[in-house]
Amino acid sequence: MGGCLAIDKMGDDEVAAGIASVEEEAPAKKRQKRNRWGQEPDAQAMALAPLGMAGGDLGGALALPAPGGADAGGMFAAQPGMSGMDLGSAAAAARDALEKAKRAAMFQRQIQEQMTKLKNQGLAAGFLPGEGPKARKLILDEFGRELDEEGNVVPMRPQTVSTLKVNINREKEARLKKILGLKKDGDGEQNWNDTSLKTVIRYERPKRKTFRFIDEGTLVKQEQKLVKKIQEKALGIDKEKEKKLSKKEEEKKKQLEQQEEEEQNKDVGVKKIEPKILRREPIPDVEWWDMPFLREVDGQKRAYTEVNVEKITPYIEHPIPIKITAEKEATEAPMMHLTPKERKKLRRLKRQERTQEIRDKIKMGILQPPPPKVKMSNLMRVLGDEAIADPSTVERKVRQQVEQRRKEHEQRNEARKLPAEERKQKKKQKWMAEQEPTTQVLVFKIKDLTNKRHLFKIDMNAQQFHLTGCCITCPGVANIVIIEGGPRAVKRYRKLMMRRIKWSEDQTKDDDDDEDSDDEQNVTAPKLHDHCVLIWEGVIKQRNFKNWKVTHARSEAEARKTLADRGSEHYWEMLARHRDPRLDI
Repeated sequence: MGGCLAIDKMGDDEVAAGIASVEEEAPAKKRQKRNRWGQEPDAQAMALAPLGMAGGDLGGALALPAPGGADAGGMFAAQPGMSGMDLGSAAAAARDALEKAKRAAMFQRQIQEQMTKLKNQGLAAGFLPGEGPKARKLILDEFGRELDEEGNVVPMRPQTVSTLKVNINREKEARLKKILGLKKDGDGEQNWNDTSLKTVIRYERPKRKTFRFIDEGTLVKQEQKLVKKIQEKALGIDKEKEKKLSKKEEEKKKQLEQQEEEEQNKDVGVKKIEPKILRREPIPDVEWWDMPFLREVDGQKRAYTEVNVEKITPYIEHPIPIKITAEKEATEAPMMHLTPKERKKLRRLKRQERTQEIRDKIKMGILQPPPPKVKMSNLMRVLGDEAIADPSTVERKVRQQVEQRRKEHEQRNEARKLPAEERKQKKKQKWMAEQEPTTQVLVFKIKDLTNKRHLFKIDMNAQQFHLTGCCITCPGVANIVIIEGGPRAVKRYRKLMMRRIKWSEDQTKDDDDDEDSDDEQNVTAPKLHDHCVLIWEGVIKQRNFKNWKVTHARSEAEARKTLADRGSEHYWEMLARHRDPRLDI
């Protein structure tokens, strides 16, 4: 570009004079050239054209003279091909450039001043060039207050300390009240209650009295305390008086200690923190449990007196164990009842674990690997060439192995079985169902018990099912059967009495057919009959009978006495009041 603005080399006065001369010459416009089509050049395009390019002159729009030179036309001489609009835009651009140059020079001057100021301060403080000031030392007095270099206390600014949410909210409320102009006592608060509205006053109802359940063992503890007091009084020991005396002595000691502490605190300003010493009761000469076994000397029992041998007996006292209240009793985990599918899955997983353990032991060399399990079906696949060479010998060996495996399996099953006595006891417990919290009872009324076969079945089945109760036969009056037992045994016995026994069969026919067993015939009696009627069935908490017994009574009084001895006379009352409902139809 031919036309450059050399503003930095010029002075401020020269630049201002040049701009003024350009503005004076601007009104004197020359004849503008027309283009080849007879149109004037565009003013907007000329205004937007850069400096030195307007009018097609590349020599430069502004010709700034050297500092020593002088020009008759002024500092800025308009070129012949430049218009008035070009001179105005050039003047505005020159003015902006001048302001920017002034601002940059001012910033540079401020930065230089600050740098020289900092350098002078560092040299004055005794620092070398490149070093900075060091941090001031922290000096504290005996009370923890900060001091300056001269030894004066530095005032501390109050710092806000975090506190509870309740106190923060209270401070906020106090601040709001202060801003709103409300009083703390609430005298200045406005009453927003509207007395014109009807309101329902609800009074608080008194709480209803509820049940107060007594915890288990409270009454027993009270009784034990009373018994202990009576025993102590009988032995001549009154603990209440001793407690009162000991309390008075402790109070006196405390008062003396307080007085001593007050006297010490008067002299010493700071109170010492001393560990608390627990006062234990003095060890008595004779313990209370040894008092009954000592002889009295001059009406008193002393520590070293003779032992009263007459009071010593061969009996051993077993005190009741004291339960520890601090430890909580472990709650029993409830038993999980699994579905058949879940039980099958659990069994399969356990079997897999066992087989995996055996495989691991074989891999480690602890166990010998089992021989191949050869059967008639996989004979050729396992043995191969050996079976082809001598098939008869191989077949005989395989059959022996199969038989050996079967015998071992049966032996394992037999070893796993319970002994005969334990098996019998297990079956007995299953029928008795002693673990059940309640016992089921059935009471039967039998029309006739002259048939000995019927009586034998009643007796033997009750014994086999391990039932308790009695069968009372009173000819001409009534026959009653009472049984007590578990749910399974009672269900079987009820089926026997109501369905299996054929009550209408004849005695003479039974005598002829003694060799035949009626269990194989499985003859069922008709459903509607009055030979055997179920009077009552229910549940009781405890059994009234210890075993099963068949009793033959001669009269009603004898039958009543037999039941009254076992607390079951009410069953006979049921029998006397019973009426068949079919008679009312």
